[in-house]
Amino acid sequence: MNKNSKLVIIGGGFAGARVAQDLANAGFTNVTLIDKKDYFEVTYATLRTLAEPELGQRSRMPYSQFIKGTFLQGSVVALKENHAVLDDGSLFEFDLAVIASGSSYPSFPIAKSQQALSIAGREEEISEANQTLKVAKNVLIVGGGIVGVELAGEIADHFPEKTVSLAHNGNRLVPELKAKASQTAEKQLKKLGVTVHNNKRVTESDSLYQQADLVYQCVGALPNTKMLESHYSQTLDSKGRIKVNTQFRVEGTEHLFALGDCANVPEGKLGYLADQQASALAKNIIALAANKSMKPYKANPMMSLVPVGRQQGFVQLPFMVTTLNLMVNMKQNDLFILKSYKNLSAS
Repeated sequence: MNKNSKLVIIGGGFAGARVAQDLANAGFTNVTLIDKKDYFEVTYATLRTLAEPELGQRSRMPYSQFIKGTFLQGSVVALKENHAVLDDGSLFEFDLAVIASGSSYPSFPIAKSQQALSIAGREEEISEANQTLKVAKNVLIVGGGIVGVELAGEIADHFPEKTVSLAHNGNRLVPELKAKASQTAEKQLKKLGVTVHNNKRVTESDSLYQQADLVYQCVGALPNTKMLESHYSQTLDSKGRIKVNTQFRVEGTEHLFALGDCANVPEGKLGYLADQQASALAKNIIALAANKSMKPYKANPMMSLVPVGRQQGFVQLPFMVTTLNLMVNMKQNDLFILKSYKNLSAS
């Protein structure tokens, strides 16, 4: 392999777009990014765009506007040893492939759109969702993870006249974070008027569900790895994630790599971590092309910055959980839109 080898990156989220850009910037001449959409979206801002659709004008950018390699719009439906099969039946040959296909919420597609393949389509999708939200009086959020907590905060803050409830089937919110973060999240949501129901598994027959005129199911994120089921099923773990080693190489292969939400890297499935993985993988591919040793990736401890409405939130660091404004406002100021573009050399 060398810098003229044919490289394909499947998926243009935080991980895929960063790998593509870093390799192109490093002088690789044949880098192609494939994504079913024609735009990159800063998903940190997505939940707020439900209440502020105009924010989407800043949080989305066409790939054609910043990708330095080649961008190909399409969906990979199968991956074989040396080529990808696209949804239109065409084949795309490669020497090395990076799978960065991410994850999706089948029950909450607004978070990561599965249907809006153009910026115009996404704007329409968000606008329609905003109109639906505006007329709702009683809103129920199912799922008390980071997404559910952030969504509940955005709705309650932007629409204080609405009745907002959050139902979580566990005994504390944001179970992926520390207990102090859970306590802080619940306190901040209640301050905004959100009614929190812990240890509550909601079904459609439940009175809480029946009383709501709008329900958001913020549960069940799934890795987008169906493309591997026909020829590389042995590389998938019990959760459908791709098994990789510490250098992001897919188990049992030499020329496939995977990272981000779709891979079983033992750290949180968060955008900033996907970006860090992408930077590390790009450096490894650069080393590979120079016949140098690749370095193992050291997983990071779980850290997170969670806005709860526009004026509050909390930060989990390895050594503490804090609500210090200086830290919370790092995200509140522009939801990391400019930082994301800077990381992609797109600012």
